[in-house]
Amino acid sequence: MDLPLVSFQLKENYLLVIGHGRRDTLLSMTQASAMIYEKVLETDRQYLLVDYRQLQINVHFSEAFNIVKRYEVAQPGLKSLKIAAVFAESGSEFGHYWREVSRQRGFFIEIFTHVHEAEAWLLKQIADGE
Repeated sequence: MDLPLVSFQLKENYLLVIGHGRRDTLLSMTQASAMIYEKVLETDRQYLLVDYRQLQINVHFSEAFNIVKRYEVAQPGLKSLKIAAVFAESGSEFGHYWREVSRQRGFFIEIFTHVHEAEAWLLKQIADGE
């Protein structure tokens, strides 16, 4: 049985998003982001902890720019979210580039390599925002 592109766990104050499998094309990235956006709208969560440690990212860095452009067109509500994203060391370079492109376009994303650090940062954002 194949895992979905992403799975979700609704936490008390945020939505946990867990990436599965591989991202080899812009299409697979777009499909996953659409699933995430749909769940954000469904749960009305403004804070996301995105765990991409098990995700294999096999796309060129230019796709980070393309996916952010796609957010702007198809998921503009993502600009109101605070996102802590966790990448394995092997995906951290892509993650950092994605963060920089996203921030330049008005999205609020921070990158981590340890999930407990990401959660602590996100919980601080929640506390500061309330």
